[in-house]
Amino acid sequence: MSKESVTHIVEKLVRLILTQLKFSILLLKRRMTEQQFLVFCCLVVGCLASLGAIALKLFVVNLEHFFFENSGFGDIVWYQALMPILGIGLSSFLIEKLYRKNFKKGNDKIVYAIAKQSSELPLSQCYSHITTAGLTVGLGGSCGLESPMVATGAAIGSNLARATFLPYKERTLLLACGIASGISSAFGAPIAGILFALEVLMIDVSIASFIPLLMSSASGALLAKVLLGDNVLLTFKTIRDFNYSNLYLYVGLGLLAGCLCLLYTRIFHWIDHKFTAMNGPVKRWLVGALLLSVLIFFFPQIFGEGYIFIKTLAETGQFPHNSILIAHTNNGWLIWLFIVGVMIFKIFATAFTIMGGGNGGSFAPSLVIGALLGFIVGRFFQLIGYTNVPITNLIVVGMAGMLSGLFFAPLTAIFLSAEVTNGYSLFIPLMMVAAISFFVMKSFEPLSLEMKKLFQQSELDPTDKDRFALSRLELRILIRKDYPVFKVHTGISEILSSIQRSDKDVYAVVSDGDKQHLEGVIYLNDMKFIIFDDKKREENAKVTAGDLMTKQKTLTNKDDMHSAIHKFEKLNSAKNVLPVINEEGVWLGFIAKSSILDRYRSEIIKMT
Repeated sequence: MSKESVTHIVEKLVRLILTQLKFSILLLKRRMTEQQFLVFCCLVVGCLASLGAIALKLFVVNLEHFFFENSGFGDIVWYQALMPILGIGLSSFLIEKLYRKNFKKGNDKIVYAIAKQSSELPLSQCYSHITTAGLTVGLGGSCGLESPMVATGAAIGSNLARATFLPYKERTLLLACGIASGISSAFGAPIAGILFALEVLMIDVSIASFIPLLMSSASGALLAKVLLGDNVLLTFKTIRDFNYSNLYLYVGLGLLAGCLCLLYTRIFHWIDHKFTAMNGPVKRWLVGALLLSVLIFFFPQIFGEGYIFIKTLAETGQFPHNSILIAHTNNGWLIWLFIVGVMIFKIFATAFTIMGGGNGGSFAPSLVIGALLGFIVGRFFQLIGYTNVPITNLIVVGMAGMLSGLFFAPLTAIFLSAEVTNGYSLFIPLMMVAAISFFVMKSFEPLSLEMKKLFQQSELDPTDKDRFALSRLELRILIRKDYPVFKVHTGISEILSSIQRSDKDVYAVVSDGDKQHLEGVIYLNDMKFIIFDDKKREENAKVTAGDLMTKQKTLTNKDDMHSAIHKFEKLNSAKNVLPVINEEGVWLGFIAKSSILDRYRSEIIKMT
């Protein structure tokens, strides 16, 4: 049997299983109430998204175990600097050759799908992120698994809703359930999972929908706890109680975290700009992977996700000397400077990984960098003579500061840090540092790292709810062509004859050629002096459409709804219809302001 026939049989078998599963779920839909079926779907999505996240986590753990099982923590492993070249290369190959246009990388793509694509995501995204992110991070790529987990969960929710013919509002809810379950499974933190969906991805969920979201997130956390355990999940157990005498440490840490978030954003966008200018994925892979390998060679602590590294750092308080730069020194200040270098170069390493073609996100790097910042602050005070410095507390709070500032998600940062420490003893410093970091970052950047990228590419701003709802509407679907159209040299008698048979009060005037380039617009109100006065009609018997028309502002098929409303506001109040043209100036139809407002009102009702 040939390889092609085996592949064909496998595809048919998978398609058959999915079809049977779909009809089984649809049978349940007929036998359940609408609310019961929605809760059932949320639980299914929560469990499937959690299993996807667990599969990705175990894939990475097993890859690391296979390639590095003979090396202990702190050992110098020379060949680990070369492994990311393979991992990023394989990931880039799969994205470019296998998944191609159906691959959507980054949280901004999910927000775009919610706004512009009715919350629909490709089916391949249910598994494509598991393979590509697993290869990237498992072989040393310096980025996080949370963004691929979120993308996988979102795709599972979207496709289940599409398969069961659920409308937009419920489809968005299931998408949010998948996202919440993905983050919840990554950390065993159900509250943080829900807050991530609401804060980072700006998903607007009503109070009535909050319970299904909570159930989905809780089921994800439970599965992760059972199947992964604390050895794989990020947890901290050596936390001290908050001491108000250390308040100055937390205030300073919050300010530093905000500044570091700003530095991260600026470096990331700069590297993104440089890599975008490169021709072809092969060149981006070679440049990104080789630069990352150089960094890992000198700073091996930036290898992979980094959670095991910061977990060991918090438990032991000791920094591993597995770099040739500090292997033969015990000077505290030199080691401290080396740690500062690790923190800064982690930003570059993450950018090189993602821009080079690897799949991952900035969630884990933000936590690792925040943890290093907390350790650096604590070790600095230890070096100058302070003895009672809560290093682990500063590591955890530093993580919250970076996450809050980089993702504009203070609540997610606070509750995630509280949940991974198994308590709320640090709640006050967590709130302080998260708030200060967010305020510092917000003072310089109006949008978070990924939402800024979304705004630059599509002018979508999820923080402006009215404009975001308006951007969901497509201008082209509101264009009407059932209006009288006259050539420039059409006579008055023919114009009046057409007006008598039409219920419209605005008419297009186009060129005499076949392409119908828009020349102007005639308004019924401007012709009343001819219509109702026989004497005037006789005097203007030779008047043509070109004489009656006025040059009117136009919309183009590239305009969005926000710019259309802006142009309508500048019009005379009696003229609430605008012509639409393409890039060549060809008339496409008219759009009425009332149709935009009616559609916007319907969209608001649909979303709420």
